[in-house]
Amino acid sequence: MGVKMRPKVDFSELHKDILNDTLAKLKGFLAAESASLFLFDPEHQELVLDSFFDEHKVQFKGLRQRIGEGVAGSVANECKAILVKDINTDPRFQQGRFRQYHTNSFICVPILTEDSLIGVINISDKVSGAMFTEEDFNLACLFAQLASRMVEDQMALAKLRDENELLKKENADIKEEHGFLEKFASVGKLAGGIVHEINNPLDAVMRYTNMIIEKDLDPAVAREYLDEIKVGLTRILKITRSLLEFSHQLNDNDNKETSDVNEMVEEALSLFRHTLFLGHIKVEKHFSDSLPKIIDKGLCRVFSNFIKNAFDAMSDGGTLCITTLFEDGCLSVRFKDTGCGIADEIKEKIFSPFFTTKPIGQGIGLGLPICFEVIQRYGGKIDLKSAPGQGTEFKILLPIKNI
Repeated sequence: MGVKMRPKVDFSELHKDILNDTLAKLKGFLAAESASLFLFDPEHQELVLDSFFDEHKVQFKGLRQRIGEGVAGSVANECKAILVKDINTDPRFQQGRFRQYHTNSFICVPILTEDSLIGVINISDKVSGAMFTEEDFNLACLFAQLASRMVEDQMALAKLRDENELLKKENADIKEEHGFLEKFASVGKLAGGIVHEINNPLDAVMRYTNMIIEKDLDPAVAREYLDEIKVGLTRILKITRSLLEFSHQLNDNDNKETSDVNEMVEEALSLFRHTLFLGHIKVEKHFSDSLPKIIDKGLCRVFSNFIKNAFDAMSDGGTLCITTLFEDGCLSVRFKDTGCGIADEIKEKIFSPFFTTKPIGQGIGLGLPICFEVIQRYGGKIDLKSAPGQGTEFKILLPIKNI
C-alpha cells in the first residue's frame, strides 16, 4: 500500500498544536525519553521533521526523509504502524541501520485521515529500559487516530467557515441583485402607470383639439372645448410635477444631519396651520422624550402625507392622535384619525403608484407610494389598521440599527 497522492495539506498552527500536544501526552503516558513528529510533504514525497522531544532538548527540526526510506519512511509508505519490541531479534530489521535508538524497542505510527497521510509519530527510548508492549502499541495507535480525527474536524470546521463566508457573500450579492430587480420592476410598474395616467387627459386634449381644427365651431362651443383642453393639460402638468417631486424625494440621499423626530412631526403639522385654524379638527400629541435622533431621508414628507390624508378623511371634523415612542427596538410614529376609514379591498392597493380614491384633480396617487419608498430606505415598515367608519391608524416602524 503506497502513500495516496493529494494536494499538500495547509497545516495551521492550531493543527500543529494538536499534533504536538498529542505527541507530548503520548510520550508521558508511555514513559518514553524520545518522541518525534514528521509531517508529510506530498509535493516532494518526503517526511519533514516538525518536532522532537527528548531529555536533552536536541533540535532536529526541518530534517527530511524520503518516503520508503528508514523506519518512518517505510511506515509512511505502507501506511501501517509497527512495534519493534527487540530490534536484535526482529527479522524485519538489521540493527546496524538503527543506531540512533538508545534502546532496542520503539513504536512508529502513521497519522492518517480517511484518504491521505498527515504524518508519522515515533516513540522510542523507554525510561525504564524495558520493551514497549502490545498495550503501549495499541495506545499509540489510538492517540494517532484521535489526533487525526481532531485535525480532520478542525479542517472541516475551517472549510465550513470558508463556505459560510462564501455563502454570506453570495447571499449579499443575491440581495443586491434582488434589490436591482425590484427597482426595475418598480420602474416598469411606475412607467405603466405614467402612460395610463397621461394617456387619459392626453386623449381628451387631442380629441377637442382636432374638433376645433376640423370643424367650424360656434365661439361658445369652441370656448368650452378650450376649457376642456386646459383641464387636460393641467392634469398632465400636475402629474409631471408630482413625478419630478417623487424623483427628487427618492434620490435625495445627501442629507447626513440628524434631527429630532418630534420636531419633524411639528414641522409637518405647521404646513396645515390653515386647516387647524378652522377648529373642526383636533390634534392630540403624545411624544416620548429622549428618542434617538435620525437622519431625515424624507420623513418630514412622509409625516405631512399621513397628516394630509387624515385631515381629508375628517372633512366634517374629528381628532388626529400622533404618538412617538420606542418599542421593540424600533422608533415608532403613529397617526390615528377618527375619519371615514378604509375598506379592506382598498388596503392592498393604497401603496400602488397612481392609485387614489380622491376625485380627479385632488390627487394623483403618489403620496403613499412616496411614503412607502422612503420608509424602505430605513429598512422599516408601515402597518395599517382601518375599517369603514372606524378611522385609520398608520404606524411607522424604523429599526434603530438602521437610523
